[in-house]
Amino acid sequence: MALEPGSSLHDRYRIEGMLGKGGMGAVYVAFDQTLQLRVAVKENLNASPDSERQFHREASLLAGLRHPNLPRVTDHFLLEGHQYLVMDFIEGEDLHSRAQRQPPTVDEVLNWAEALCDALAYLHSRQPPIIHRDIKPANVKLQPDGTPVLVDFGLAKVFDQSQTSTGARGLTPGYSPPEQYGGARTDARTDQYALAATLYSLLTGRPPTDSIERMLDKVELRSARALNPAVSPALDAAIARALSIEQAARFPDIGTFREALHGRLDAATVRAAPPTVVARPAAVRRPFPWIPVLAGGGLLLALVVGGAALLIAAPLLGVGRSATATPEPPLAAVLPTATEFSLPSDTPPPPATPALAVTDTPAATPTSPAALLGGGGVIAFVSDREDGRTLQIWSVYPDGTGPRQLTFGPGDKAQPRWSPDGRRLLFIAPGGTDSFGNKLGSDVWVMNLDGTGITNLTAAPGDDTDPAWAPDGLRIAFASTRSNNLRQVFVADLACQPSPGSCSLGRPRNYSYSPDFNAVEFSAAWSPDGARLAVVASINGAPGRIYFHPGALATEGVAPTPSAFDRSDTIIGADHLDWSADGTFLTFTWKQPGSNEIYIVPANDPKRWQKLTNSAGNKEPAFSPDGRFIVFTSTRDQNPEIYLMPVGGGNETNLTQSSTSRDMQPDWQPLPGT
Repeated sequence: MALEPGSSLHDRYRIEGMLGKGGMGAVYVAFDQTLQLRVAVKENLNASPDSERQFHREASLLAGLRHPNLPRVTDHFLLEGHQYLVMDFIEGEDLHSRAQRQPPTVDEVLNWAEALCDALAYLHSRQPPIIHRDIKPANVKLQPDGTPVLVDFGLAKVFDQSQTSTGARGLTPGYSPPEQYGGARTDARTDQYALAATLYSLLTGRPPTDSIERMLDKVELRSARALNPAVSPALDAAIARALSIEQAARFPDIGTFREALHGRLDAATVRAAPPTVVARPAAVRRPFPWIPVLAGGGLLLALVVGGAALLIAAPLLGVGRSATATPEPPLAAVLPTATEFSLPSDTPPPPATPALAVTDTPAATPTSPAALLGGGGVIAFVSDREDGRTLQIWSVYPDGTGPRQLTFGPGDKAQPRWSPDGRRLLFIAPGGTDSFGNKLGSDVWVMNLDGTGITNLTAAPGDDTDPAWAPDGLRIAFASTRSNNLRQVFVADLACQPSPGSCSLGRPRNYSYSPDFNAVEFSAAWSPDGARLAVVASINGAPGRIYFHPGALATEGVAPTPSAFDRSDTIIGADHLDWSADGTFLTFTWKQPGSNEIYIVPANDPKRWQKLTNSAGNKEPAFSPDGRFIVFTSTRDQNPEIYLMPVGGGNETNLTQSSTSRDMQPDWQPLPGT
């Protein structure tokens, strides 16, 4: 039974809320009334005599850890057959979010690497050694003073050389070495691989190719320096060796890896490693076994830090499954066609729409652009082409002509979303600071087509992202960390004066929490009839699955349990949802090991998905207003650019054609007034 907010646990911990929930337990944020501080409390529901002994052993070892880059375990106890582990609640932003918001410099990454190497050297030097086994950007928190803290001991294990079983393994494609998939014992070199993958991801903006793909498919690992010329040859070589497929080919310990990262080893020493190519017969292509996160007894200490949901003793839900592994009927036969698709070359474009300026001076009302194709107007997107640094909202016609800057001024803007009538834009921008000078994070803003009515709709602590306008124009959905720092979807009524008047937002209601369902949720998208709100849900830290919420709350403040779109758990790793105009199809990004691609699927048949792109690095799809085209972001040429294709795929056309700027996050404008 779930612990209720306000209840007391162990006569010491006042429960404030649930941070995550899984089949074997839950994690809560609580207030320690003895130490007078907030803590994370992990509850394990699977107690047995063997697991209790292992629980006490490993909890006692973790409770003895004292390091500035590691959280503390402050208490552990058994209560009514349940195991409880109490840990520091670490405030701050994880490195994954930080890198998404602001790509780090090489010096920043090296500074973080120094601290993480120090923490791992400390863990590995314990007697017996402690192996973390789940290092990735999302599991490193930056405290307010900039100190990185390695969190989430959900898979930390005491290393026992005598054990023949590999035990429980966390599998994060791109960050997990082959031994975590089975067949070999994990050790300190497992952490070295995952740390190298984390540094690679931070330096390049993408995780390395998954180790199993490299081993079985002979896929080459692209060097970090090839993706980011600012990476030095010495740093590139150090990361490459630590990412060796074979454990024996990596550095002997984390200390040596740290020396190599800083260029303090000669090049010959860094390269001195056994061959890493694993020779296997070509016929060996059977799927590898997916190991549950909780295997048998033993403590899988799940640590929730900063409010993020954790792996709470739950199996992996099909992570890394190949999108081509399950034969299904072709979808092309039911897709609308766009055989006449072509981009005008000789016909001059219609008059350009005046820029929407985020200023105090109202702009002149623009003339609605003619429909070139797709049944709508311009395509809004985000770009840093103005100064090479600041992301602003721009627009472009669907034939690639007439790029116009719509916002100005400091602060990155992101995620433009058109209103149903095409007269307003929602977008994300910094929310400023409170009266004490504390940053309020990102907020949802709105502006009129003529540049007036600029309003911060969600001014509140926490990050508000992923805005989506309901089809009736009277509500918006957005993701927010305002509830226990856990990213969830909120819906609020929106009242707008006749254009060009301003808008105001009602009280946001949490659509993601119900007594029987609580998950990280984002990427909300309304069905065209407003009856369903599709979201991506990450349950216990697993990759995203598509769920459907009803379009309206049945009871004020109480969210009913959503329904899973794909009950066969094939589509695992979804993001960036969008509906076709008639509600027949969903398009989405499918994140799989080593690549992102655009897919389309009937909204009533999850088994009939179809892959539309095949060049890696494709994401953020959005339908044209008539549902016949899809506009999306692609990084196939390194820098993100905006591409357009027919809804059935093929004939992918680069609209922004800029090799020096970042162009991304497109959304297609309905014709104003329609």
